[in-house]
Amino acid sequence: MYGGESSVAAANGISERLLTLSLDGDEEQQISAKPEKDPRKIARKYQLDLCKKALEENVVIYLETGCGKTHIAVLLIYEMGHLIKKPQKNICIFLAPTVALVQQQAKVIANSIDFKVGIYCGTHVKSLHYWKKEVEENEILVMTPQILLHNLSHCFIKIELIALLIFDECHYAQLDSNHPYAEIMKIFYKMDVVKLPRICGMTASPKSGKGGSIDGLEALLRAKVYTVEDKDELEKFVTSPKVNVYYYSSGDRSSLPHMIYTRKLEEIKNQSMSAVRINSLDQSIHRSTKKLLQKLHCNLIFCLENLGLWGVLQASHIFLKGDHYENTDVVEEESSSDSNVCNKYLHQVVSVLASDCAGDGKEADLSSVEVLKEPYFSKKLLRLIAILSSFRLQPNMKCIIFVNRIVTARSLSHILRNLKFLSAWKCGFLVGVHAGLVSRKNTNIILDKFRSGELNLLVATKVGEEGLDIQTCCLVIRFDLPETVASFIQSRGRARMPQSEYAFLVDRGNRKELDLIEHFKKDEAMMNEEISLRKSSIPITSFDERTYKVDTTGATISSIMSISLLHHYCSKLPHDEYFHPKPQFFYYDDTDGMVCTIILPANAPIHQIVSSPQSSTEAAKKDACLRACKALHEIGALTDYLLPEQDDKHEELTQDLSDSDVSIEEDSRAELHEMLVPAALRKPWTAAGISTYFSCYYIEICPTPADREYRRFGLFMKEPLPEGAGEMKVELCLARGRMVRSQLIPCGVTRFHRDEIADAEMVQKMFLQIILDRHKFVSEYVSLKNDDVSNSSSSTFYLLLPIEPAKHGSISVDWALIRRCLSSPIFKLPHLDVGDQTSQSSKYLHLANGHFSSDDVVDGLVYVPCSNIFFFISDVYWEKSGRSLHGYSNDHVQHYKEKFDIHLAYPDQPVLKAKQLFVLDNLLRKKKLSEWREKEEHFIELPPEICQLKVIGFSKDIGSSLSLLPSIMHRLESFLVAIELKNKLAESFPEGAEVTTARVLEALTTERCSESFSLERLEVLGDAFLKFAVGRCLFLKHDASDEGQLTRKRSNIVNNSNLLKLATRKKLQVYIRDQSFEPDKFYAFGRPCPINCTKETQENIHSQDYCKNNDRNSGVRCNRCHHWLYNKTIADALEALTGAFIVDSGFKSATAFLNWIGVEVDFTLPKIDNICSASESFLPLSSRMDVEALENLVGYKFSHKGLLIQAFVHPSFNNLLGGCYQRLEFLGDAVLDYLITSYLYSVYPSLKPGHLTDLRSACVNNTSFADVAGKWSFHKFIICDSSVLREAIAKYINIGKSGTGKEHIEEKTCPKVLGDLVESFTGALYLDTGFDLKLVWKTMLFLLDPIISITKMQCNPLREINELCQSYNWELQFSSSKKDNKFTVEAKVDEKNVSASALATNISGKVAKRVASRQLFECLKAQGYKTKLPSLEEVLTKSEAREAKLIGYDETPSTGTANSGGVEVLEDSDSEDAAKDYQLRNISTLKSKPISRPIELPSHRKPPEVRVTQPLRNSCRSGLPTAKLSNGSSVDSNGKGAPTNVSAKSRLYELCTSNCWRPPVFECCQEVGPSHLKEFLFKVMLEMEEMPNEAFEFYGELRARKKDAAETAADAALWYLEHEGYIWDRNHDK
Repeated sequence: MYGGESSVAAANGISERLLTLSLDGDEEQQISAKPEKDPRKIARKYQLDLCKKALEENVVIYLETGCGKTHIAVLLIYEMGHLIKKPQKNICIFLAPTVALVQQQAKVIANSIDFKVGIYCGTHVKSLHYWKKEVEENEILVMTPQILLHNLSHCFIKIELIALLIFDECHYAQLDSNHPYAEIMKIFYKMDVVKLPRICGMTASPKSGKGGSIDGLEALLRAKVYTVEDKDELEKFVTSPKVNVYYYSSGDRSSLPHMIYTRKLEEIKNQSMSAVRINSLDQSIHRSTKKLLQKLHCNLIFCLENLGLWGVLQASHIFLKGDHYENTDVVEEESSSDSNVCNKYLHQVVSVLASDCAGDGKEADLSSVEVLKEPYFSKKLLRLIAILSSFRLQPNMKCIIFVNRIVTARSLSHILRNLKFLSAWKCGFLVGVHAGLVSRKNTNIILDKFRSGELNLLVATKVGEEGLDIQTCCLVIRFDLPETVASFIQSRGRARMPQSEYAFLVDRGNRKELDLIEHFKKDEAMMNEEISLRKSSIPITSFDERTYKVDTTGATISSIMSISLLHHYCSKLPHDEYFHPKPQFFYYDDTDGMVCTIILPANAPIHQIVSSPQSSTEAAKKDACLRACKALHEIGALTDYLLPEQDDKHEELTQDLSDSDVSIEEDSRAELHEMLVPAALRKPWTAAGISTYFSCYYIEICPTPADREYRRFGLFMKEPLPEGAGEMKVELCLARGRMVRSQLIPCGVTRFHRDEIADAEMVQKMFLQIILDRHKFVSEYVSLKNDDVSNSSSSTFYLLLPIEPAKHGSISVDWALIRRCLSSPIFKLPHLDVGDQTSQSSKYLHLANGHFSSDDVVDGLVYVPCSNIFFFISDVYWEKSGRSLHGYSNDHVQHYKEKFDIHLAYPDQPVLKAKQLFVLDNLLRKKKLSEWREKEEHFIELPPEICQLKVIGFSKDIGSSLSLLPSIMHRLESFLVAIELKNKLAESFPEGAEVTTARVLEALTTERCSESFSLERLEVLGDAFLKFAVGRCLFLKHDASDEGQLTRKRSNIVNNSNLLKLATRKKLQVYIRDQSFEPDKFYAFGRPCPINCTKETQENIHSQDYCKNNDRNSGVRCNRCHHWLYNKTIADALEALTGAFIVDSGFKSATAFLNWIGVEVDFTLPKIDNICSASESFLPLSSRMDVEALENLVGYKFSHKGLLIQAFVHPSFNNLLGGCYQRLEFLGDAVLDYLITSYLYSVYPSLKPGHLTDLRSACVNNTSFADVAGKWSFHKFIICDSSVLREAIAKYINIGKSGTGKEHIEEKTCPKVLGDLVESFTGALYLDTGFDLKLVWKTMLFLLDPIISITKMQCNPLREINELCQSYNWELQFSSSKKDNKFTVEAKVDEKNVSASALATNISGKVAKRVASRQLFECLKAQGYKTKLPSLEEVLTKSEAREAKLIGYDETPSTGTANSGGVEVLEDSDSEDAAKDYQLRNISTLKSKPISRPIELPSHRKPPEVRVTQPLRNSCRSGLPTAKLSNGSSVDSNGKGAPTNVSAKSRLYELCTSNCWRPPVFECCQEVGPSHLKEFLFKVMLEMEEMPNEAFEFYGELRARKKDAAETAADAALWYLEHEGYIWDRNHDK
């Protein structure tokens, strides 16, 4: 170990920065008490010594597996706890290269010390907000290096925050490596950073693979390597295994059995290769299928050589199960390959091998001795079986067999597990989680079984070498030799039990294998010696990595990271099952070096990026990708955190309430809001003077029919009502369809004296208590004292008083009636002069509470205690008495005696004609459709002596009027609120005055109010306009954003959460009416609200649970008018107000409202012209579609033909200039949504809001638009490169034409593309007309006929079946399963009286669920069950239909665009000189500049000379072609999309690679002419997998340079291959 002096001298440059860690730590804040867990107690001496070194400087700890490196890291964390423990903001990050290691090491740390540990692994792509929270809450973050690299790159975690950075298995950090360890240190561990973390690396081998060195590791980690010099100390704790080499003879690969089966596999592969060419029409599928087939074949050949026939057979079974996961390349290709061809190949292999393996016995009987021979088992496998069978099995004995391939691990595990004479070995396999075969959970289960002894033999890949907590073994066998010295050391570390053995299987005939073991031993010894002799200090190295940094955020990516970022960006572009956006890479030799050209997907804002010349293809690729990421950021496609927009916005939107994925819980969350009380009703009067003036309004009451008498009443207020409110009209709904129309009529001003005001206040209190709190009148005394004027600030101040008939347009209060009522004995009011109102003929009656004149009793209010009911007394039946009949049998005397045990004392008194006091009702409710009928008033007879006279003069006509007044005043209050909002809007922007108060009131009234109008119809219209207006604004403003980005931007603006935020900023929530009128909660002057709400008592008074349980009543009503409002309700009200402006005024006013509310929807017309002009770049594609025929079909001639062409370019088409219909689709989607909504809103004015929403959903969906596209044959004009898509469209269209009924069309998947075409065409039309929506309306009304026809209307089957089940209280059950890439969904109802189910299968789970729902609905319908509500079709049939109108359009179109005239169609030029490379600096002119065009083989070229010969080599190949593209990406075989300066020779190499052919062989076959004028003739020789018995030679032309001559030969080969169909031809589909 190094001494202290050398430690101090080392790494002076870094030490200064590292010292800041301890200087910054507040010593006073160190943990005063020792943690409960102290790792020092169990530490070994060498662990403590190494920890001390790590505290002094950056170190790399070099110890073999099992020596306790992790505990040294734990000690280091413990000792640096004063920098890491909260409240310190610094953190420790522990990096481990695999998920399993992360989980294991985090568990060890958490069990060893008391620190807060966070675990992060897998695809942990989270937001900035997420990581800020994690850093605040945790002290140690254990993660994979890729996650830290991601967070450092995007500046979610800063290097300055890390106090300690630990690298487990740090040997991956090599100078020439692209491993995340190396990237972290090269890019972010910079000397100019103020605070750098302490570095601690841990490894069992500082050298890893070729090129690895200790110097490089130290330089990269800025650390010194330390180990334990005293090996004797280590031996006390760790023992070394015995190394044994077991030799086997592989034999001659040209032996007859091997050659026979190799040839059989080759023949099957060649047949399958030919089938690929014959069957596959899609270029990407063709290429990826061949690549996958070649890889499968190579794996089987590998198994044949290493395991024998049984190994090949088992590997085939594995692959047939879909486990094509041998490496990443196969995974990438599998998704787009033809699995049928590959499965057929594997089935043929299984068929051939199974019959041969079963020849000596039964196939499953692997224990047969005769089977244990070649070629069924390879000699290598036979040697392994011999070792295992001869190894004496002991208790707790465990063995690990290491292999290099996953397929070997699985096949070998199966073979060993099924050999009966090895039954003592319980075998399993262990492979990486990334392989996709085994979940982390299953991996842990396997390890647990191995620890417990349930398994004692593991066949493991490299994942078993590093760090995993696998119990040490007595036997470790390298079936496949280690590839590096690190692998050699680490796998040896698994054999740590006493007398354990580390065994190698070595091919005796392979000199390389014979030397490998000794080579590893020498390397290890030299490595140990080098470390023991190292005395130098840490070299300070500055790594010149090319990076791109965003100054505003600090986000930084390197050239190597830019590759994955570019792929990630492309994967986030809009895609479907027929188009998977990926970048394409092309390379060519330039005079200054290798150049890489990237062709981005058609829907990316940039189409082509060209690198600068570089020394290698890999360097060129990195340079191009870095340039692409920089360009994407500069135009806004990548955010300032260098992420695609949707990745970056998640946290921000959550914080800002603008997340596009708003949950149902968010919408359904209710919050407490204060409801506005109109200012006009809050102005009190004072009695300071002798008299006060009141504004008065006559409340006119007109009943239909006129079957009741109503007392005239007036409304009196301190100040006049706002304009419009004084003439308010309202319709009230009574029982049996009867109606009362009421209207306020202004009647000027009247003066009340002080005494009159007092009387008016008392009589109003009396009126309200009688109709609402009648129980108070049961007592003998009622107080009418009023204190409302000074009591509550939120009370309403108005008087409702009986009036006398109007004279000369004015009204007067019936003071005589008021005083007569107040003179009632129950009030005990003195000094009321009512005069002598008793007539001379008046007679006195004996009542329960005294003798009263009949004049006082008639038109009075009485109370009958025995029945606890109040009655109006209308008259006296002088001719009847108590002895008269009551009903049909008894008289009144008998009735009251029998029922109430009351003995009438005055049975001869006349009885009273009485009408029961009404119960106040909400008369604003929705009126029923039934016709009105007269309702005769119901009177009963009452003996006077059972009645108590309560109020004199309170007649039934007063009661009739009072039954209406609360509802009238509730409507007036809502109307005044609407006026206040309208005035607020008018003051804020001029257009605010253009909307009517009635429309504003409609927009503020929710369905829960149960009134005859609600906001829902306006909300549907406003929602469509909001989507339309925001969509077109974004389309013009963000011309570099793709359709997905535009959709997310729009969603972030129009979603309910954002609308809620905007509405509450303007305090719109206080105006919303969301409560139905509840008479018992009618509070006015004279009846104040009894609940006084303050901030302190608010929470107790208003319980949200109460609100949920009583959502119709909205909880408790307090004096501050609090009520619960759902967040969605507020957002809906904003949309409804938008709809109100559209209906009353138009687009311009609605736009002004949205701008005021905070939604930017303005745009400038010149932008339209620019986009239309830019569409000329699509004119070269005019030859691919009949533009004139399409124009004739739709009845519109486009001024800009390029727009029409663009509308039909699918993103799968590899367009020369990039671009597709997706942006137009986004615009057209918004336009169509509004047009259809406007149509439905205007045609069905009486349709209920719910039905309108259902109808809109049935019309505005992809299936409906697909039907439109099918009717007008839009699919015939699509420009695409996917034959699969064309087949899917043709299938859909054919089923639609078969006449099987639309209900069956859903049984197939509707290609989304069809609906997209209708939307993109609409977008193109809207642009071409200069945003003339009226012209678009006329055109689309004609085209959209299929979806606006009632007869073809189809509701969502899921909704239909749900409504049916709800009608009968049935439980609807869905279950689903997936097999062979198809979903099977079962819909079932299983109740006592009914049981039915339906099953549907489809490649789309959603479609299968819809089909199953429809089938179940039809089944139940056939059994006689039907919903209680009428179907949508029935509702539409009965609804009034009016002429369709385009609602609200009042804008002026862009005349420059609409009248620009025809555009000349340009022909596609073949001149390569016209093509220009797009360079990074020209990013601003991307849309208007031509970019590189592909090489098209000239049609006039002469056919080349072709000779067919025997193959160049007859030997069978087991490996992959040696020449392949370094990027591993797909190559367009015919060069379409490739740069112009790609040579024919390069294209031929790429073509051979993509088709899995041998690389072409070029040869100079002739030289002519003198030396100074010599010319050369070249030929190129090709072998094709499809024709293994033939070879082709292509001859070029004489050229002065060999390079040019070779080019002509390559060009000749390309010509032939194109004409033979090996190069993909776009016109093939046509």
